Amino acid sequence: MKEPLDVAMDKAGIAQVTINRPARANAVDPALAQSMLEAFEWLANDPKLRVLVLLGNGRTFCAGLDLKAMAAKAAASFEENYQDALLLTKLLHRLNTMPVPTLAVVPGAAIGLGVGLVACCDVVLASELATFRFSEVRLGIIPSVISPYAIAAMGARACRRYFLSGEAFDAAEAMRLGLVHMVSDLDGLGAKAAQLAAELHAGRREAQRAAKTLIEDMRFASPTEAVAQETARRLAEIRSSPEAQEAIAEFLKR
Repeated sequence: MKEPLDVAMDKAGIAQVTINRPARANAVDPALAQSMLEAFEWLANDPKLRVLVLLGNGRTFCAGLDLKAMAAKAAASFEENYQDALLLTKLLHRLNTMPVPTLAVVPGAAIGLGVGLVACCDVVLASELATFRFSEVRLGIIPSVISPYAIAAMGARACRRYFLSGEAFDAAEAMRLGLVHMVSDLDGLGAKAAQLAAELHAGRREAQRAAKTLIEDMRFASPTEAVAQETARRLAEIRSSPEAQEAIAEFLKR
């Protein structure tokens, strides 16, 4: 497995991106953040990509930002710190807007940025041993760049508690809050991940891309007449697409 990031895609177009810094609990330093951004950009533009699975090598999914790298930035200028933070925002935005379904598989701890990566994925599978934590305030910082995604996933009320306390919460609580969709025992995690990836692969590529755009555009929309007309337009448009016509024809032959 390549360090610090391993990227592989099978013939079906299911890509596995594995954070591979187990000696540092898969913590992300600027070099790894850049590698992840480049990998996501490359995959997003590959027409063969159908599903992206995000993993961490070992029992830890991602321990957040590398504290040694962060400490080295303490004496840096505001501009240097700003550019470093911008890299993280680009990384999270790229993952959040991938044109295909994304699946995070969380075997153990996800901390800080690790929770942000989880929140950016469309579907999240965690082991019953997984834990989640926004530890930033205990380090004198804030979960700023991950906040839009964490709040969208968990809600503002839950974030008021966990952003401010920095306490850990388990997979069952994460599922109750909406951050996690499914919990599995650790031994069955791989099989369940493969099953979910296959379910996501069964969808049609362009329909899934349009569905992700629809969710983002309608997330804060009120059910006005204009919104009704827009949703009708989108359905009529995709209904006449070659992909939809092929899929419906195949279904009717069953």
